[in-house]
Amino acid sequence: MKFYIETFGCTANLGNSQDAADALQEMGHRPSSLEDADAVIVNTCAVTEKTERKILRRLSQLQGKRLVVAGCLFAALPESIRPISCRERLGLLDRSAARKIADLFEDPLLIRPSSSFQCPPRVPLAARQDLCGVVNIAEGCNGGCSYCIVRKARGNLTSRRPEEVVEAVKKLVSSGNVEVQLTAQDTAAYGRDIGTSLPELLIAIGEIPGRYMVRIGMMNPNTAMCIMDDLVNALRSPRIYKFIHLPVQSGSDQVLERMCREYTAEEFIDICRRMRKEFPYMNIATDVIAGFPGEKKEDFEESLRVIEKIMPDKVNVTRYSRRPRTRAAQLYDMPDRIKKERSRRITRLWLEIADRRNHGYIGSALDVLVTERGKDCSMKARSFNYGGVVIKGPSSLGTWQRVRIASSNPFYLTGVSLPRDQDEKTSSD
Repeated sequence: MKFYIETFGCTANLGNSQDAADALQEMGHRPSSLEDADAVIVNTCAVTEKTERKILRRLSQLQGKRLVVAGCLFAALPESIRPISCRERLGLLDRSAARKIADLFEDPLLIRPSSSFQCPPRVPLAARQDLCGVVNIAEGCNGGCSYCIVRKARGNLTSRRPEEVVEAVKKLVSSGNVEVQLTAQDTAAYGRDIGTSLPELLIAIGEIPGRYMVRIGMMNPNTAMCIMDDLVNALRSPRIYKFIHLPVQSGSDQVLERMCREYTAEEFIDICRRMRKEFPYMNIATDVIAGFPGEKKEDFEESLRVIEKIMPDKVNVTRYSRRPRTRAAQLYDMPDRIKKERSRRITRLWLEIADRRNHGYIGSALDVLVTERGKDCSMKARSFNYGGVVIKGPSSLGTWQRVRIASSNPFYLTGVSLPRDQDEKTSSD
């Protein structure tokens, strides 16, 4: 069977798709283009109404006997998928789902792989577009955010055993990946259900030999606070990017209470300040919901003040989207024009901050890890704090390069390759 997987949504969804693709290849099936595929698998997302509409439009284009719909949209809102003509509807796209998909498209005329069958070779490193792999360390969440539909799709926290995660990372590194992204609905909650913790996992991963860096995925402030000291110590590892993704969602304690976020704005600020004190160049990404039900002008201004205080490198701004069967769906939804205006103000503010922060790197020499191919013969790389760097000039995928930063914008730096022995002004933590 030839299969094609299209993924919507978060990094965790991407990790699920990668796991399913690996499982299918181990069974003897092979990835292909959309046009040539026997099975077209769409891994869906339900986080916002806008995303749902986009996915449903795409499913309408793809519907037919080849189509398999999987993921959060079907798991949380199965009625939305009913009008789509497809071969099968599945929940979480994982290795067990891959087995079901393979059985759906089994051809009795084909000979099954024998026990000595060797999995098809992976794409040679020289031909790959990126060397980034994803490992899901947990599924589900124990939080109770009033606006969130994801828990309805993924359930309560279920952490993978540490040895399974370590083995998955080893597999990625041995196949040539130089960036490993650890993901979950809340990475800081990892291990609470099995008697371990994220810092313990990071220490175990750091002992894996090889040339690679680890990016830690999104963590909620309330769970991060519980492991703060150990997390700081784990982040000292040279294998871990000095990067955190810590959603604040609102700078107003009243709004946070209605969101059921279980922390205050000041507690969020304290975490960010602690991280920047320990690691001055810490790259902080956060999320903000604009126009949550009941958000007053004063509440919104508090969100702006929090952003100004923590000086984040990136803010993911989402206009509040009512999701069915969530508690917040019963609250008054403010007009879209107000959400749009507030989201634009937040975006303008963080772009100004990110522009200033990135401008400070101009003239610096940085050691960066080349992880992706870019446009026009350029390469994309990551600095020690996961800052994006576009390299002009010769560089090889998967290698460390020293670059001088020549220009910047709010989204990335641009650098020129330097000889390794050139000792210029260097930014590091």
